[in-house]
Amino acid sequence: MAGRCDLMTVGFTLLHFKSRWRVLPGTGLHGGNSHPDAFKSLKNQNLDGSGCCCPEGTGWATVSPASKARITMIAEEIRGAVALNPAQHPKRIGLRGAGIARAEGAPSGAPASGSAGAVPNGQPSARHLAQMRGVAFKAGLSAEFADLMAETGVGAAQAEAVAAGLASFREASVPFVRGELLNQAALMSIAKRAVMAGIAVPGTDPAAITQEIARVAGEEAMALMARNEPPVRPSALAFVEDTPSRADAMADGLLARMQAGHVPTHGREFVAMRLDDIAKISAGGGYVRGRRHAMMWGGAMGTDDFRAALAIASNKVLLTAYEAAESQIKKASREVSAPDFRPINTVRVSGGVELAKVLENGEFGQGQITDAGEAFVLETYGKIFTLTRQAIVNDDLGAFEQSARMFGQGAALTEARIFAGLLEANGGTGPAMSDGKALFHADHGNLAETGATLSIASLSLARTAMRRQKGLAGEAIRVDPALLIVPPELETQAERLVAEISAASADDVNPFQQKLTVLADANLTDPAAWYIAALPGRPDALQHAYLDGASGPQIFTRDGFETDASEFKVRLDFGAGFVDHRAWYKNPGA
Repeated sequence: MAGRCDLMTVGFTLLHFKSRWRVLPGTGLHGGNSHPDAFKSLKNQNLDGSGCCCPEGTGWATVSPASKARITMIAEEIRGAVALNPAQHPKRIGLRGAGIARAEGAPSGAPASGSAGAVPNGQPSARHLAQMRGVAFKAGLSAEFADLMAETGVGAAQAEAVAAGLASFREASVPFVRGELLNQAALMSIAKRAVMAGIAVPGTDPAAITQEIARVAGEEAMALMARNEPPVRPSALAFVEDTPSRADAMADGLLARMQAGHVPTHGREFVAMRLDDIAKISAGGGYVRGRRHAMMWGGAMGTDDFRAALAIASNKVLLTAYEAAESQIKKASREVSAPDFRPINTVRVSGGVELAKVLENGEFGQGQITDAGEAFVLETYGKIFTLTRQAIVNDDLGAFEQSARMFGQGAALTEARIFAGLLEANGGTGPAMSDGKALFHADHGNLAETGATLSIASLSLARTAMRRQKGLAGEAIRVDPALLIVPPELETQAERLVAEISAASADDVNPFQQKLTVLADANLTDPAAWYIAALPGRPDALQHAYLDGASGPQIFTRDGFETDASEFKVRLDFGAGFVDHRAWYKNPGA
């Protein structure tokens, strides 16, 4: 019928193309008796009937399901041949021309049957190359690895196992390629020797072949990198006693990226590596000083090294930020040790210090000891920050560094607020002491009767009051004013009062020049009040403590389970308190 497809003709045409049409690999030319234009029209035909030449696709609708399946299968086979045409997929095939498929009838010596094996002149056949590429691409390998498999004569039964071994080797080599410890030529050379060892394994056990390829590749890579390693003088090694661990080396490399000015020493090879690369090395490698490139490719070390390296690096960043933001008032406090969380009791002893005259054959008199005590306790402070799996994959070390730095500053701020809170407790009179009176009290002789601004005169009154302090038994004691603690509003005036100047006359001499150290603390909220203190422990007054002598914040780490993240806990066990009032003086200002 006019206008209706002859479906038998369509079917036979497809069979004709299947049996006679060829694409000459590497050329894009057609061979046999097929007509390229007719084929192009046919291969673009939509087999759902939408591209049929008949009105509304009625011809395709009359085809039986079995015929449809047969015609579709043949058409897909033809399309598959086009997909293998290198002209449509411009990728380099083989090395030095190896693996170039031969056109039909070319003098290559290829078997007429299209055998999947290598041809007599050492070149793989087109069919064999296509098989190896299919297996290699499925394993995520590049065309170079596929060509290598074809060149080395990998059989169809071994192909998947060989591809799995090469994929494992390629994945393990990524950090070393990025670190410029291995190049592409070295990788292919190592891979070739590993494949030859793998296909020589007796039997056809895929696991044994894969394992042998991974083992040989790892050994070859280590040997190659060891040969490229600069020689280490034995005399230098003789003086190395404390060999840094691999976690220390990783942390040293990470710090070069996290802290400006940090110069890496024993972890230089990790400086240019991404976080995920370091994690991969940690999951399967070892570290030896002097052989820093000799990493194990399948070692027993776990990811604890990576987590430990992050903890070490973040702890150093945290402590640096903590020390930079340290409380100014803390400089007037003496650190003591606390073995536990029980109250820290400080006992002060006084009286009987003056020696009495002993007459000839006289008796020595009994001295009287007077004691008093104050106490303070430790409290625990802390927070958690995380490093997510996405941040590791994205190599987002900046966010991790910023978190560690902010928590270090936060720990210092926590201490600073505790110190300032002690001075400003109870409306500015300070904490209650064991005698029932506030720290700054007229009976303690350490509170100005009337507030006054900072001046030579007010400083002189403060110094005199401190010099007049008495011990527990009423004896004179020595208290040397050394620190001038002020809020930011009084910092400039305080510095003027202690600055060194050249006086024109005796009346212009500054008696406090270079006698007091100014400590300006932003956590003091009263803009007018100022304080004078002796050096820590001379005598004891303000004290602070950390649990078991662990100064500053501590970092603890674990892997998250509910979330894909490593958790870092910052903990601060800290306490502070006044154990005596005699070393401090306050003027409420005016």
